[in-house]
Amino acid sequence: MSKLKKRGILSIVIASLFFFSSNALAVQYYTLSTNSGMPLNMRSGPGTNYPIMLSIPSGSRVPYYCYSYGTTVTGKYGTSNIWDQIQWKDSRGVVNIGYISDTYLYTGSDGPVGTQCN
Repeated sequence: MSKLKKRGILSIVIASLFFFSSNALAVQYYTLSTNSGMPLNMRSGPGTNYPIMLSIPSGSRVPYYCYSYGTTVTGKYGTSNIWDQIQWKDSRGVVNIGYISDTYLYTGSDGPVGTQCN
């Protein structure tokens, strides 16, 4: 293989690694808020029929990953069936990934943001 061809392949590999790693790090943070100021329940799935995993204080900024459709809920920011997958550390420092209704997360949009969860 020629030196020029090796450099071309190496350049493509490096560019691909940069592109994919920068997308993986592009997590958005949004603030969750309730009308009452009470904590918000994070659930194991996109709906009120899923178990509550933990509660998150109103006003917290959380990392947002993707959205799913589920139970329709009315909250601080309207009525929607969009559920956002987020992350929160519990009191032991364990990282939990779960869902909250989009009606409590200020994303600046009434529709879905980001990508749909798999």
